[in-house]
Amino acid sequence: MNSEQLRYKMKNLDSLLPNRSVCNDEQLYELYSKFVELIEDTEYNIDIVDLYTMLHNAMEDFEMYE
Repeated sequence: MNSEQLRYKMKNLDSLLPNRSVCNDEQLYELYSKFVELIEDTEYNIDIVDLYTMLHNAMEDFEMYE
């Protein structure tokens, strides 16, 4: 998979997994803002793969794939 394919899949996750989202619009924006702040406050370079990998690991820790 290349970065454009990943971008397309991530942009369309709500249609690929329609019953998985549990946040309302306000909560989604708040979560988005937290991610923006996290990225801006990180003092070293990170890439999308770094973020998705660590998000996946966190989701595994909370068993959110079930």
